[in-house]
Amino acid sequence: MTFLMLVLWVVLGLVLSGCTVKATTDTTTDGTTEFVSSTSGKTWWTEEGLVKQGHHAGAFVSVNYDHLLEDIAKGEGEYLLAFGNLLHVPPLQQKIFANRLQRHFVDLSAIRVSQGDNHVKQFINQVVVLTTHSSSPHL
Repeated sequence: MTFLMLVLWVVLGLVLSGCTVKATTDTTTDGTTEFVSSTSGKTWWTEEGLVKQGHHAGAFVSVNYDHLLEDIAKGEGEYLLAFGNLLHVPPLQQKIFANRLQRHFVDLSAIRVSQGDNHVKQFINQVVVLTTHSSSPHL
């Protein structure tokens, strides 16, 4: 009986306060969009809150840069795997991709993506150069 009363009080509190899940979600999405827009120098989001075509890697790097750098330093991790997927790294090449980036961690971490869109592009271009312009997996 107490659980039911607790649920009733929560629902009643939300109804009386005018708070809705949609309003909370919209507020969170708006904040994220404003953050990325202000740090990237360009809007990557559609009016519906989706990342525009061709901007997925840039948006990912801008929002997840610190976590991505941690994974690059370790040579593995979910952020590094997701980034590789966004760059269309084949599953069998993910480990080589991670190792190459790990070996160049110092250079990659020196690029400050928080300084705008050009730095985000520079970071992604450097990653692409490191991972595609070598015939040897031992960069």
